[in-house]
Amino acid sequence: MIDWLTEFAMRGATGVLWPLYEFLADGTSRYFWLYCATGVAMAAYARHRNAEGRPGEQPLFAREVWLGPSAKNDYFVLVMGSVLRLTVLSWAFINWRGIADAVVATLKWIGVSGQVNDATALGLGVVMTVTLFLVDDFVRWYVHYLMHRIPELWEFHKVHHSAEELNFATAERLHPFEVILTSLAGAASFGLVNGLFIGLFGDKLTVGTVFGANALLVLFNIFGGVLRHSPVWISFGPGIERWVISPAMHQIHHSQDPHHFDKNLGGSLSVWDRWFGTIHIPQGRDIEGFGIGPETPDFRSLGVLYFRPFARSLALVRQRCGSLLRPNFGLPIRARVRELLAAVARYHGRRSTPARAR
Repeated sequence: MIDWLTEFAMRGATGVLWPLYEFLADGTSRYFWLYCATGVAMAAYARHRNAEGRPGEQPLFAREVWLGPSAKNDYFVLVMGSVLRLTVLSWAFINWRGIADAVVATLKWIGVSGQVNDATALGLGVVMTVTLFLVDDFVRWYVHYLMHRIPELWEFHKVHHSAEELNFATAERLHPFEVILTSLAGAASFGLVNGLFIGLFGDKLTVGTVFGANALLVLFNIFGGVLRHSPVWISFGPGIERWVISPAMHQIHHSQDPHHFDKNLGGSLSVWDRWFGTIHIPQGRDIEGFGIGPETPDFRSLGVLYFRPFARSLALVRQRCGSLLRPNFGLPIRARVRELLAAVARYHGRRSTPARAR
């Protein structure tokens, strides 16, 4: 028991310091020092080009952005998220390597066992790097899409959108349930792609990485990745924004204007939004504020931020399943099933309106 408590305490202390490690040494972190440095440089250049500022735009280092109530919640969630991942929620995170091994074993079982020679290993490594980036970006987009479209999941994703000011730490303002869901999806996609490439071409392939992260992801993050969660308006122009998510596009995603709800869900690429009709390419800064409307002030409370999503999501589940669970002995089972399906269809029809407008 003493050993367990000691290990738990050590993990908790590690979790408190983990955000600092991510800033200094983890290239997969969205607030890695290099991304912050290039983001600040881009913000300074944009400010120089537009000395008067744009209506409603705050300077990058405005006090409210970094020291206001919303920012303090960001920092708490950032640290607490790391502590929870390393302690009570550690069981919920899986390693992609186990999935990759299972895929390789399955391919071998059906008689597929490929090997690659040195002459083609480099080219296949590049293909693998690009494939991993594309699959991961699409999976992130799709999970994000589900978070906005499924009411039970939206209750958890509200935590991220409840930020009233955007700073670099807001990227990690995520409910633990959402972190688990996105991590599982990421591990599944990463393990599947790695497993297929290893099973088909052998284990000599090398993914192109920089600071431990996919080289393409590093490239995208260097060019304004942290500014997606900031008050600084930087648009790449319509031609580029058809392909790449700019900081301005993601700020549109956080806008409290109902016309912007459920738009620009992409992480690095905007092609998924363009293909599936969720893109909004800005024609100028037209953001009045960030948040989820009248409900936003409620999320200034950490109790609401962590526990309301469970209560609201459970209530929605009960509402969705109520007609199936409610005794009605006078109605035939087939009719009850038809009634339930009709209720679900009506429910999803309501979700065709923006989630934050409801």
